[in-house]
Amino acid sequence: MDVYVEATLDPLGAAERGAAAADWFEKALSGPLAELAYQEERTEHGVHSGTSIRQSEGSRRLRLSHLGRNRARLKDELEKSPDLVVTEFYGDDVLGRVQSSYFPVEGDWSKLVVALQAGPARLADPTYCTGLVEFLAQALDALDPAFARIERDVFSDWSNIEAVLSRDLDESLPEDREFLRGYAWVTVCPGELAQRLGGAAALSASGAFHRVVPLGAGGVLLQASETVSGYTDEVMERVFTALAPVLPEGEPQADPAHPTMRFVPRDAGRAH
Repeated sequence: MDVYVEATLDPLGAAERGAAAADWFEKALSGPLAELAYQEERTEHGVHSGTSIRQSEGSRRLRLSHLGRNRARLKDELEKSPDLVVTEFYGDDVLGRVQSSYFPVEGDWSKLVVALQAGPARLADPTYCTGLVEFLAQALDALDPAFARIERDVFSDWSNIEAVLSRDLDESLPEDREFLRGYAWVTVCPGELAQRLGGAAALSASGAFHRVVPLGAGGVLLQASETVSGYTDEVMERVFTALAPVLPEGEPQADPAHPTMRFVPRDAGRAH
């Protein structure tokens, strides 16, 4: 897979977690994963699905083998706020995934994920890339997220900043409205940090972003370039400079454990 979409919700978020997870799955399955869901329902092109649900209370586990026949049941299970729900589509390999899970940090942070195989042509297609952005904007509009991103070839709980500054999640999550956790092709900045940057109008006027989308419940979605493949080092430099005032300080060092993480090799504390 080559596209990774992640959103983090914290205790200050605007929505109940179970409802947020159910809505995330529904929008993902009707949006970026709609083609795979359609093929799985009709067993076309050898596409199958599997869903794993884990609830820590009583160590309850449940597996659903066919999404097309179990979509209503999946929604019911999601609304119960289980610890982990993962639906995967696969053929010879994994083709797509949608996931909801909780971080083990004070029990109040949750992560929503979509990952999929798009391919180089789609990652250079403005229409396809706009669809990814619209999905994330619509999914988060009522949630007041603490952080979100769309990356290429990155599949890690850690953002680029967390990896290159060796910031553990138990450090960065409680500070997610004090410091921005990272930056990517698409970055969602929480409202508290967007205000420190001058708000959506100032971010748009900075010229660092292709598109700036204010979210209804708080926060701003920042799209760096029209397409994923257009997120060049020059574009990333502009994004870093614009967001440096709310990034954690420190001299970044490449992490061999995360070789695909892209970052600007400068201390954000000295960039503004």
